[in-house]
Amino acid sequence: MGNCVICGNWSGYFPLCKEHNKEKEDGKIIKCEECKTWHYVDKSCKCEPKPVPKSLKKDDQNPNISTSICVVCGEPSNGKPQCKSCYEETIDYIDTLNKSSDAHEFRDYYYNLKDRILIMKDIDVAQKNCNKLIAIALTNSKFCNDTALVDRVYKDVETLISKKKPLPEDNKYKEERRENDEDKTKIHTAQDGHKLQSHMEMIIDDILYNANILHCYEKTVDEIVEARKKCDWFIPILSCNKGIYIEYWGKKTDQYMKDRAEKEELYRKNNVPYIGIEKDDPRDSQSFKSNLIREIRKLAIERYTFMPEWKR
Repeated sequence: MGNCVICGNWSGYFPLCKEHNKEKEDGKIIKCEECKTWHYVDKSCKCEPKPVPKSLKKDDQNPNISTSICVVCGEPSNGKPQCKSCYEETIDYIDTLNKSSDAHEFRDYYYNLKDRILIMKDIDVAQKNCNKLIAIALTNSKFCNDTALVDRVYKDVETLISKKKPLPEDNKYKEERRENDEDKTKIHTAQDGHKLQSHMEMIIDDILYNANILHCYEKTVDEIVEARKKCDWFIPILSCNKGIYIEYWGKKTDQYMKDRAEKEELYRKNNVPYIGIEKDDPRDSQSFKSNLIREIRKLAIERYTFMPEWKR
């Protein structure tokens, strides 16, 4: 039992009385993260730190992670994920975010930014965007009660920053990169206008089109929240964006097989209905076409009890 630290009136078990607690909720009173002093936002505390907005709590920026250096810049961080400078930059980014966005929008923003950071060459620019990535995750957790991003963001940042270090280039890596570059230059157009990356993908897309099966190419798998993954094809069955995914496993390189194993595990973990097509499956045979359509209908009925009929 005690008194209010602001006015001295009785406040029971709480540091603030009812009147000043209401002002705290309105953002007029804050608690300094350094000296632990409660004070009005327009007045300084003992150590005069940068104010922390009411949209962020101390616990939000320290979710069960303890490290001696900042995950972003590598400077000393006193046991916190970020050093003071990077944390303040994250707070600045939080102030610019739209707090009315829903969890799906925050996730999409997060994974799009993460993809952009992957290809950034300037380490300083990458670090600034990593602080923004953390801001998105913290804001999503606070305002949408969705911890999917904040649970992974510091590990993601560590991985992103580590990839900015120069890697030894061996012949095996060169060969895989050459194969990827060659694939990007080969564009195959299906009958419905989809731009595919291989002749086999074009055949599969044409089979779906000629069978009047509604489909889209390279759609994000919404059921997977651990990572941003795209499928080769998505066939909608229900109006709530539920349906069947199709993957064509068209390569055999080590990195590709590693990515495939990760993706298949995510499909299994999240109970996502999908069909896998191997690179060595027959291409132009009638049996391949019939088997694929039959497998799609079978999976649709097993999972959703029916297979829609679309008209072109």
